[in-house]
Amino acid sequence: MLACRLPWESDDSDDEVLLLYAVGNKRERKWVNEGNMKRREFGEFHHLMKQLRRDEFTFKEYFRMSNNQFEQLLSLIKDDNEKKEVNYRESISAEERLALCLR
Repeated sequence: MLACRLPWESDDSDDEVLLLYAVGNKRERKWVNEGNMKRREFGEFHHLMKQLRRDEFTFKEYFRMSNNQFEQLLSLIKDDNEKKEVNYRESISAEERLALCLR
């Protein structure tokens, strides 16, 4: 009767080398895409919001509400919509979430 062997029970050193390569060759996982890490520098929200806040008419055209209405709505939902900051990634602010939702 032939005995069944599992791959790691093989006498062949090539199998061991392949197994060690497969185990040691894992891709490193990242929490945040590198492009998203620079969103404060290059992101649309951080640049556009500054410009919109300067011009009330443009702000109202963009969000369909005045700057004051936006701030009132933000104050109502901020506590429920704010995420905690953690060491390994920056959370999206409640203001940015609201702007995205309205847009």
